[in-house]
Amino acid sequence: MIDPALASDAVATMKGDRQRTHGDPMVTLARIAGMWGAYLDKDLGASDVAAMMVMLKVARARHAYERDHYLDGIAYLLLAEDAARP
Repeated sequence: MIDPALASDAVATMKGDRQRTHGDPMVTLARIAGMWGAYLDKDLGASDVAAMMVMLKVARARHAYERDHYLDGIAYLLLAEDAARP
């Protein structure tokens, strides 16, 4: 059964605990995009990083169930959409 609270929990976590400990997610994603882009010699944006983080969470979820993988995956997907929006 789909947990209707998962999406709202993802947003609450992203805007609450994680923002306090990790800072503004868009600033962090942009910083990571600069670092990864320099390493790969490619132009990356915040939406690229967020999308790749979704893939990381999906890969981790294949190992074993942990609600946090899905919670973070939803949060990263929402950030990817926000960063990609014109």
